[in-house]
Amino acid sequence: MAEDAPISERVVVALNVLRHDIGILELAAHLAARKQAQLIAVYVEETNLINLAELPFAIEIDRICAAERKVDLPRLMRTLRSSTEQIQQTLYRLNQSLRIDVSFRTVRGHLVSAVMSQIEQVDVVFLPKRTEPYNSGVKKKISTFPIWVVFDGSMEAKRALRMSVELAELESSRLNVALPAETEAESEALKRLALESCVQSAAAQFVSVRPFDAPNLLRSMQRTGCRLLVVKRQNGDFSKAISEIVACPVVLV
Repeated sequence: MAEDAPISERVVVALNVLRHDIGILELAAHLAARKQAQLIAVYVEETNLINLAELPFAIEIDRICAAERKVDLPRLMRTLRSSTEQIQQTLYRLNQSLRIDVSFRTVRGHLVSAVMSQIEQVDVVFLPKRTEPYNSGVKKKISTFPIWVVFDGSMEAKRALRMSVELAELESSRLNVALPAETEAESEALKRLALESCVQSAAAQFVSVRPFDAPNLLRSMQRTGCRLLVVKRQNGDFSKAISEIVACPVVLV
């Protein structure tokens, strides 16, 4: 893809019963309005969860009161219907208020793989963080944590960097740029490249992390908190792993 290609033509939000974040959907909608892009909400009915609910011995444990109850398929299906109805109502409201083109799809499968099969090369994909089942409709207050982006100097990482700058402006958030480098000289070279790409030094903090060392990156993110993690899109296994281990929404560019 040419480096001056548009960052996105569609903004995709992946949702399911465990990743139901209306705040992230609204943020994605404002990004779509800013870029005059289409907003697509893809709701994934998780195959594993539905299969589990069909088993006669499956139970769930409430983390607050430690009470046990059977995973009930009819109750799960009611929750899915309620969840999708809320999302559709939100999309209608966003369409009316922001005058953006919106679309809603329901697919069945595993979240990341099902969504990745629905997207195109230039799409931006939002993966909300995991929440508790049956309690996911509560809208959480948007935090003041910084937005993080991983920048390794590649063309794809430059696109992710530009996207993180836009999201930081939309959220009025700070921007932390993780530089995967073995040496101080490599880190400085990446910092210069990031500044040349689009980041102003006053608007971002640069943090050196060891390449391919996810725990190192996670420790840095835990110290400051993380509103969103923006990363370049890679293979499905990587995207799934990232979305599972970080405690914040992930944006794939």
